Amino acid sequence: MTLLDRLSTGWKAWVLLFLITFGAAAPGVFLLPALDRDESRFAQASKEMLEEENYILIQYQDELRNKKPAGIHWLQAASTAIFTGPEANEIWTYRIPSWLGAAFGTLACFWAGIPLIGRRASFLGSALFGATLLLTSEAHISKTDGMLIFLTTLGIGALVRLYVEKSQSKAMALLFWLCMGTAFLIKGPVTPMVAAYAGVGVWLWDRWKTGRGGDWWRVLLWWPGPVIFVVLVLPWLIWIQMATDGLYVQGAVGKDLKDKFVGASEGHGGWPGYHLLHIPAWFYPASLLLIPAVVATRRALRGETLSALGHGTAGLKFLLAWGVPTWIFFELLPTKLSHYILPAYPAFGLLCGYAAVQLMDGMKMPLARGLGMVTFLIGAVALLAVSYPGVTSYFMAETAGDFTTVSKQEVLGAWAGYREFPLWLWAAGFALAGLALVESARLRMGAAITLAVLSSVALGWHVRIYMLPSQVWVQPTETARLALEDVCGVPGEDAACNVKTPARVLALGYAEPSYVLSLGTQNLHPPQTPLDLPADEAAYPVVYLLNFEDRKAEPAIADVAASLREQARRLGLCLTEGAPYYALNYSNGDPVHFRAWRFDWGGCPGGDQPSSSTSQ
Repeated sequence: MTLLDRLSTGWKAWVLLFLITFGAAAPGVFLLPALDRDESRFAQASKEMLEEENYILIQYQDELRNKKPAGIHWLQAASTAIFTGPEANEIWTYRIPSWLGAAFGTLACFWAGIPLIGRRASFLGSALFGATLLLTSEAHISKTDGMLIFLTTLGIGALVRLYVEKSQSKAMALLFWLCMGTAFLIKGPVTPMVAAYAGVGVWLWDRWKTGRGGDWWRVLLWWPGPVIFVVLVLPWLIWIQMATDGLYVQGAVGKDLKDKFVGASEGHGGWPGYHLLHIPAWFYPASLLLIPAVVATRRALRGETLSALGHGTAGLKFLLAWGVPTWIFFELLPTKLSHYILPAYPAFGLLCGYAAVQLMDGMKMPLARGLGMVTFLIGAVALLAVSYPGVTSYFMAETAGDFTTVSKQEVLGAWAGYREFPLWLWAAGFALAGLALVESARLRMGAAITLAVLSSVALGWHVRIYMLPSQVWVQPTETARLALEDVCGVPGEDAACNVKTPARVLALGYAEPSYVLSLGTQNLHPPQTPLDLPADEAAYPVVYLLNFEDRKAEPAIADVAASLREQARRLGLCLTEGAPYYALNYSNGDPVHFRAWRFDWGGCPGGDQPSSSTSQ
């Protein structure tokens, strides 16, 4: 057996494929701070399920979050309950379902591809898919897409066996409906829609070509299957409708889903071709073989090449019916986010694996292979460029000029420590990408794919271990924590400060979800933040987090600060002002200028003199 045959056979194949995605995403799970806004909203809603022991309602503080089903929140809550608890205020436990889901999604891709294109091609295609930047990025974000790709691909894998094997397997039918029901609880109709594209699409194709589409799908009508779907979905749907007085469906369908179809929901729009233009970066490293996959598939469907598969071109037709309509749908959808296209990526990855095996077997397509190398090179250059210190320094300088409350030089001085980070993994990714291109040019496709996958892992590790964790200047909530630590203002960190810490933080000019998740559900932000200091001694210490760069605040932050200072003078309070901290709020593109103010009753903490105080 060849090396590829040995690797793709038995338990080794499953372990290797699992480790590609699991290992590539691992640093991001533990090292990246909570991201705004969707990740922190999802995690915070899961956290509140644990805090309130209410696993039906989906809430963000006092607001009902009637957007997605509860499935991912149940998984995140279970993960957090097992590993820490909601009081830990840490993001990594909420990421574990996405992490495992993405890794198992790579295995599901392999399982689905075996009957379609053979074990060797499925192994190569799944390895390429498992290393794609989009999948490994979604694997360390606590949203729906990591788990969704697993359930979608597994369900389609069951459909594949019904189509290819014509077995009328009741076990596969039950697995299909189980995946449809659980995936519906994760992200509503997305998985059933993609499965319908694959199944109905290939049935119509066969009917168009041969006059009959076949009855391979009839076992799906066997009554226990649809009953499983209904039993999984309906009880929770009824329960949450009752708990929200009928508002859940109105919010999830009448608002969230409708907004995505009628316009660019929450400003996330783009022209058709949006997802295609993102292929070089998000589909990296599989982009190396995407154009050869188009050519090899076209030749096979036109009968120009002989298929080594027992079912002829049925597998290729199924992959096209799975991937192409899904891609077209999301290209035409007015609302566009890069991760929407992810359910089509396993099909595209498997087609890339098919092309790789055809090239190994001697198929000649020099132009397609050259264009594939160019696409791969564009993605590599883009990823290398955005993760190089010089680029971050450029954007840092641009951002520093946007501050109005402080000079550009002072901001750049505060950010001086964020300009450099280790580059050994960056250099490794650069070298591996170059070697992958060399091996592809030499038609050594096994080596080229191996090097391309390793280059993706190296670049991903560089970004997740060194680049992003070090760029605190684009992590406003982490910057806010630093400001609060100056005045011992982080709730619950009494031991580190040796003084009493506040029960909550009162933010003005800053309201990102990561702030609530990382510092505690009890913390207030505009417009709930009170503007008057309490007259009750038991309420102290009181800590405010002020963002002096907020230009939309009413009243202005500077006026509120002056009012708080005057109130402190009248009440005889000690006011401790922390040092200034600066950041870019990437969620809205605005600069932030944080100062933490701590108010104590009857003297300063520990009897020390603060940097600024007001007392009688």
